[in-house]
Amino acid sequence: MKGCLVSVGSVVAYLENGWVAAIWNVVAVATICPSHDRAKQDTLTASKLTQSVCRSPNLAENSPAVPVSTTRFDVALLPAAAEPLEDTVVVVVDVLRATTTIVSALANGAAEVIPAPSVEAARELHQQMGAGSIIGGERQGKIVDGFHQGNSPVEYTPEVVSGKRLILATTNGTVAMEQCRAARAVIIGAMVNVDAVAERVYAEQKVCVMCSGTDRIITSEDVCFAGLLMQRIVQKRVAADLESPFLTDAATIALDHWQSVERQVEDGTPLADFFRAARGGINLVRIGHDADIVFASTIDSFTSVPVLDLEKWTIA
Repeated sequence: MKGCLVSVGSVVAYLENGWVAAIWNVVAVATICPSHDRAKQDTLTASKLTQSVCRSPNLAENSPAVPVSTTRFDVALLPAAAEPLEDTVVVVVDVLRATTTIVSALANGAAEVIPAPSVEAARELHQQMGAGSIIGGERQGKIVDGFHQGNSPVEYTPEVVSGKRLILATTNGTVAMEQCRAARAVIIGAMVNVDAVAERVYAEQKVCVMCSGTDRIITSEDVCFAGLLMQRIVQKRVAADLESPFLTDAATIALDHWQSVERQVEDGTPLADFFRAARGGINLVRIGHDADIVFASTIDSFTSVPVLDLEKWTIA
């Protein structure tokens, strides 16, 4: 394929019963004039990143130049797809919007966040905790009747949340956290704190990014976060002279997806536009929460890394 650039995109098939049916790579071949500097730059960048990653056990065995890594960096494209999490640091992400909201609320002074698996559980917790707590959450993107707040990251200003215990019940994000009780540690990630999360986990041996999805369907924005996090992890491990990380197939899919989006963002397309076109984003635009998409698409606007205490079941 002389004079051609081969790029790998990701396609994910999903069945309505909530299980991942198939994941595979589609190779798109685009003929590009060899004189295009951008094409050369993209190819070189991808090559350097690939050299820093051990992508599969078979590749490691058949290629003496690629060492076998003792690390394992994985992505669960949905909670149901997660492998056993013992001895694993899990990064839970729900870009639109639960984890973004949690980062925002804590940065604005919330004493802690208590993730609730259901609306009923959230109401019971609020009754137990009393006036020092507020209750927030959504169903189908809209505030639940009787709750103080919804699930918008822009709602949780210091005036609303400072010093309060926030009980949060969302359709996807707080439910995904329930799948992490066996993990060694659970931290909260979003585009708004992705570099801080990468700094926290890059030296770990086993990491899994758990994408919350939307209504049990894989969502682009969560996969974008997972891919960007993998990219930052690889970069930080290289800078620290650590061994090349092993990325699972799902982690590689996420990385490929993010790099495809990243190229278009570098060419001037706002990241928020990609999120608006995703399943969750479409619903948020429809119900008048476009400001949440803009907020959630801002990369590295926070430096905090919220941690879920697995014994107390609180995030701080």
